[in-house]
Amino acid sequence: MGDKMNEHMKQGDLLDVDIKRMGINGEGIAYYQKLAIFIDQAIPGEEVKVKIDEVYDNRATATIEEIIKASLERVNPFCPVYETCGGCQTQHIDYKAMLNYKRDIILKSFDRYAGLKISQKRIKPTLGAENPDHYRNKASLPVQSYKGKNTIGMYARQSNRFIPIDECPVQHKDVNRILKRIIKLMNEMDIPAYDPKYKKGYIRHLIVRVGENSKEAQVSFIMLKKSNRIEELTQKLIELEPTIVSVYEVINPDLKKIGFFSEDMRLIHGKETIKEELHGHEYHLKPEAFFQLNTKQADVFYQEMKRLADLKPHEIAIDAYAGVAPVSHYIYQDAKHVYAVELDEAACESAKISLEKNNIKNVTVLQSDFKRALSGLKEKKIDVMFFDPPRVGLGEETIELILKFKPSRLIYGSCNPSTLAKDLNTLLKDYDLVETVPIDMFPYTSLVESVSLLKIK
Repeated sequence: MGDKMNEHMKQGDLLDVDIKRMGINGEGIAYYQKLAIFIDQAIPGEEVKVKIDEVYDNRATATIEEIIKASLERVNPFCPVYETCGGCQTQHIDYKAMLNYKRDIILKSFDRYAGLKISQKRIKPTLGAENPDHYRNKASLPVQSYKGKNTIGMYARQSNRFIPIDECPVQHKDVNRILKRIIKLMNEMDIPAYDPKYKKGYIRHLIVRVGENSKEAQVSFIMLKKSNRIEELTQKLIELEPTIVSVYEVINPDLKKIGFFSEDMRLIHGKETIKEELHGHEYHLKPEAFFQLNTKQADVFYQEMKRLADLKPHEIAIDAYAGVAPVSHYIYQDAKHVYAVELDEAACESAKISLEKNNIKNVTVLQSDFKRALSGLKEKKIDVMFFDPPRVGLGEETIELILKFKPSRLIYGSCNPSTLAKDLNTLLKDYDLVETVPIDMFPYTSLVESVSLLKIK
């Protein structure tokens, strides 16, 4: 089957095609002899000349050579390294138009994976950001010695090629300023960043997080090896940037391992956590604590969860995959009791500290997986369950447990339309989907978050 399909197309071929729809990664999809061709930075409705890059059994990938007929939604990207960087995927599309495409990506996922026909009316318009740029409150960027100078950068799309950047227009302005300041000091003091060619140097990554509402900042130096000048660098840095109240040194020479934080982690200035405020509550964040990257849209996301749940004063709720328990902080006033379930010990500690500092008495943090937590609660009647799982979604085991307990409502916060649709496919045997609200948490990327309300049949 595969070969027959592709005998008309090979690598390097030039074709004129019409872009029919948008793929899950923000790319344009065209069809040639029924074969789907995925084309980066092509927009539905456009006619483009493309060059075929790769041909597979069931699809091909191609690059735009020329835009024959451009979409009215096409705009000029505002970032100078947009083409090469790969951090954003949709800067070439008008922001308002992209909000419609994000809703569309959810519709397509539902069509594809949730066999049951879901009425389009149930999927609301995407809630966009008021100010879609400079939203990322945290940066984790590689630092390298590049042409004799230290510089921050990004790795190019699907490669380990280092692209130097001056600043990033989707990062918080304070983050950009602090990063620039660190690089300038490193250059002045002659503290070399990692040099991949000669495998030497000291600083390999910089992680900077700012509390958007508290104005506190935290810096983590991820080091290839110890430098006896990092304290001196920190001293100069905090004199110039007084908002930095927490600085860590992390020794992590393992370049293969994913993640930056090792056991060898030391506070070298200030306090262990920085404060962030959300919806009038404060959170205390260590460098490795997960917290939503877009503070303003996170507020929109949690407000939607609260609104859709419509909790009553006698009801008991579970906040699963709780993290530092932001959901519990938003809903505790509406419920009789909330159980926040989280496996990670550090996140549980943070959650407990925040709940205590905010004087919240009716939330119990359970350091446990979902299954164990539920078996401990089987005497209780759970009315509403809140989920905000990672990209892999809920999965079968969790769904089986939900269907055993049968709470009257489920609130599902999702960051991946495909896994959401697959999970709904199973859940909709016993539940009705009332509504799904797409939320643009990461403007100018193809990522789509949403909150769904399900009611028991």
